[in-house]
Amino acid sequence: MAQVAVLKRGRRRMLIAVPLLACLAASGCLFAPREAEPPETGTIVRYLEQIAPVNTWDNLETSAEATHAPGWEAAISSLSFMYEPDPVAENQFPGVFTGWNRDKELAFINALYNAKVTIVAQMRNPAFVVPPSSGSESLWEDVIYDLTVTSTVDASKVRYRGLADIKFTLEANFWYISEWHDRQGESDPDSGQLLSTMGVLRGSFASK
Repeated sequence: MAQVAVLKRGRRRMLIAVPLLACLAASGCLFAPREAEPPETGTIVRYLEQIAPVNTWDNLETSAEATHAPGWEAAISSLSFMYEPDPVAENQFPGVFTGWNRDKELAFINALYNAKVTIVAQMRNPAFVVPPSSGSESLWEDVIYDLTVTSTVDASKVRYRGLADIKFTLEANFWYISEWHDRQGESDPDSGQLLSTMGVLRGSFASK
């Protein structure tokens, strides 16, 4: 009888093992290696290689219009980053920008992109002359960026347009943004209304 019991237990183990082996052989098994899931949108966001400051800056525009945070994150220096708001944003959100670093910048951009918005962006005005890069640093002065953020929930729309100075640093053969100084808001080209910088946009999320 003991021998029969052993055989029965062995048979049960085989019955359990066969489906498990079949599962491991199948591509969709929980334990089997799987290909990375495609983006939810089903599209691939293509960025420029950051071998020049202009590519790094233009990648922010791609990131914003795709609401794809990895592109923004990749452009921000992981060694040293600081953001300085314009006086209007600083006064509107006192203390919020103290110690603004890479972590705060990435927290902001992820919160913005997760807020159910669409963005139309132009990160540099067509008349801006990209300065030549020399050494390991590049300073852009008086670059005008323009973002229109629209809520997909209530269709509310806010346009941000600012004059900024941007510092890029060369790190291991690639360029990153290490400093962003918003100097002032710029007028709406269509209405002439003075618009807020992205400092106000940053502050509105960081103060929540």
